[in-house]
Amino acid sequence: MIEQSVTFAIEAAHLSEGEPRLHGHSYLVEVWTATLRDFAALESEIQAVRSVVDHTLLNDSIGGTTMEHLAEWLLVRFAFLPATRVVVRRPTLGYAVEAKPDL
Repeated sequence: MIEQSVTFAIEAAHLSEGEPRLHGHSYLVEVWTATLRDFAALESEIQAVRSVVDHTLLNDSIGGTTMEHLAEWLLVRFAFLPATRVVVRRPTLGYAVEAKPDL
């Protein structure tokens, strides 16, 4: 099986429970699909979803504050591909989470 992916950055802020200060993070996101597409078309479709969350307050845009929330939110939004997985990374810390659809 061949899969393809597009990698993009998201900059977003959030308010953590019990922490009154707003702060933000840089995320690196990989969206994988086994449904092969023209990369330009795929990138355009991904940009439409990315623009909903990039440079936003995650509490408002996705209703959550964690990398896990972001990965799950993106997986649902990319169901039209269909996405086989979404990986969200915080490269500055070396952290990553991966969301996969339930089979």
